[in-house]
Amino acid sequence: MLILRYLASLFLLAGLWPGQGLELHAQINPKDITIHRDSFGVPHIVGKTNADVAYGLAWAHAEDDFVSIQHNLLSASGNLGRVLGKDGVLFDYAVKFLGIDQFVAANFDRDISMEFLKILEAYCQGLNDFAARYPEKVLVKRALPFTPQDVITGYTVNLSLMGGVGMALKAIRDDQIAAMYAPNNKGSNAIAIAPERTEDGATWLLINSHQPIEGPFAWYEAHLISDEGLNMMGGLFPGAVSATLGCNEHLGWAHTTNYNQWGDVYRLDMHPKDKRRYRYDGEWRSFETRKISLHVKLGPIVLGVKRTLENSEYGPVFRAKHGVYALRFHAYENIRAAEQWHGMNLATSLQEFEAEVQREGITSFNIIYADTEGNIYFQSNGAYPLRDPALDWTSPVAGVSSAHKWTELLPYAEKPVVLNPECGYVYNANNTPLEASGASCNWNGDFAGLQRFSYNRGERLKALLEAHQGPFTWSDFLALKFDKRYHPNGQFRDRFRTFFDLDPDLHPDLADAIRQYQQWDLNAEADSRTATLPMVTHYFLARESKLPFAFLMIREEPVPEADALKALKEARALLLKHHGRLDVPLGEVQRYIRGEHSYPAGGGFEVARAADASLNGAPKGQFRIKSGDGYMQLIKFHPDQAVEIRTINAYGASADPGSPHYADQMPFFAKEQFRSVSLDRSLVQQRAKISYHPGTLDYR
Repeated sequence: MLILRYLASLFLLAGLWPGQGLELHAQINPKDITIHRDSFGVPHIVGKTNADVAYGLAWAHAEDDFVSIQHNLLSASGNLGRVLGKDGVLFDYAVKFLGIDQFVAANFDRDISMEFLKILEAYCQGLNDFAARYPEKVLVKRALPFTPQDVITGYTVNLSLMGGVGMALKAIRDDQIAAMYAPNNKGSNAIAIAPERTEDGATWLLINSHQPIEGPFAWYEAHLISDEGLNMMGGLFPGAVSATLGCNEHLGWAHTTNYNQWGDVYRLDMHPKDKRRYRYDGEWRSFETRKISLHVKLGPIVLGVKRTLENSEYGPVFRAKHGVYALRFHAYENIRAAEQWHGMNLATSLQEFEAEVQREGITSFNIIYADTEGNIYFQSNGAYPLRDPALDWTSPVAGVSSAHKWTELLPYAEKPVVLNPECGYVYNANNTPLEASGASCNWNGDFAGLQRFSYNRGERLKALLEAHQGPFTWSDFLALKFDKRYHPNGQFRDRFRTFFDLDPDLHPDLADAIRQYQQWDLNAEADSRTATLPMVTHYFLARESKLPFAFLMIREEPVPEADALKALKEARALLLKHHGRLDVPLGEVQRYIRGEHSYPAGGGFEVARAADASLNGAPKGQFRIKSGDGYMQLIKFHPDQAVEIRTINAYGASADPGSPHYADQMPFFAKEQFRSVSLDRSLVQQRAKISYHPGTLDYR
């Protein structure tokens, strides 16, 4: 190991990784970059240029979680299966199945500007230099050096899977294609309040994304500062070269998932004798084919696997036992998202920000925006097909005609937008874009594929915001964020009425559980003794149905009685076995757990204080929060003074169990408390607990 370190250090000093050569246009000098770590280990990265900062971000993030960065980049070269086995090879397969590898190769030079290429190259140099310094941390040496194309491929595959393709593939596999746009448990909340509705005349913004709280899709916090005008504090995923959400000195934005129909699944009409042909516009067409090789780790060995991919007039083809289907989404034919996000980081006004949004590189996600000038706005952003509204687009679409093969996207000007509404606020909690402000201020347009459903979080925020009179106080704002109730007259109460209508006398073996459930006040505070049984019951109900919990609220029928009784029985048995009673406080059963650290957790599935719990990875009888509330920012934009920023993350800045920052934010997160941070460069330097140039110390 020492010999490897010695050789790697030589390559590092030379600015090279074996095989890297001199392909980068410009080498970054680490001495031009300073990483300031604050008391929570969060990196504040200062560089002369934006490219310097990208290098520093790569280095700092690698110090904290190089494994997750590699996971998000290895699929670009078809190597994730070598590390994660069948779970990883699915991402390797997706890159090739969707043709992302070919699309990136063919369009990279056209779609990526020379200016942004410098950012990508600097980021890759940072990762490759880190790998050279710490070769023992490299998961697949054959995958190095990481390249700008790898980074863009990583963005594209992840955005494709998050932007509809993942749901479509799961819907085909489970033979539930008609429900492919049902919500999943990875939602988000966001609220912007105009200065005329706040107690201090500032513009307020809540950023509250719901993602897994650890791993390759968990938020990492960083502060990015350059002499070229970059000063951004925000969250990003491993492998990202800039912040994906957050704020700078002038403006900020949140993202939430929308469920407008980003694409379509087509059921192909196959030839009765030749399964290699399908009917299209009255004739039999042959699939285009492509042979690929994959590698999957099975125990101690890596096996090579060959597959043949098929492509139709609509797009890539997926064969299932119940039929042959084609997918058509724009997300995997768009590689501009990374550059758009970088431009949003640098924007200093609403006009500059919207100019970046008009790149239309981000193919899904709503945007909720606020700035120092008092502007707020909501846009249901995404790449939405321009479908003929006269045709039937019910999933799966009949894949027999070119009439259903859309070739254009909904024009930018026709997307749902609410700008500076008289109601004084905009919000989204993955609800329909038709409800983004007060009743008199909403967008009232339409297009084929528009999301029309809402569920509890959206209903609750709608009701609470509409009911509020006069200015909002800061405590009002926090109460919106940390609301833990199910709406008393909403879809949850209607679809789950089965539980409230059960007669305990008819089910004597479950009578105590039925009465306990019916005593619940629809609140999920950590100290609640009536919320625990419902939360555990909901877990078993969703697990048995193999559907996201949120979907149970928007399907037309209430929970079937047999399903309700079975879930109650399982919940009752678990609580009695491990806790000895049904009225145990919720926080004793539902926990934030990381390593040896464990804290009580309030909230639940599909409430504003989102806490999506699982038995997996938790001690017996306890549930571990795995997703929901994670990285958050609360921001005040003042017209004449510095931006006020409060942030918190679920665990800490580092994924290393040996780091003091592995779980140091957990107690604050569990208690619903925030850290105050500053964008002021001099204050950052003064408050830093440690400052260093990349490569000058072993921070890990």
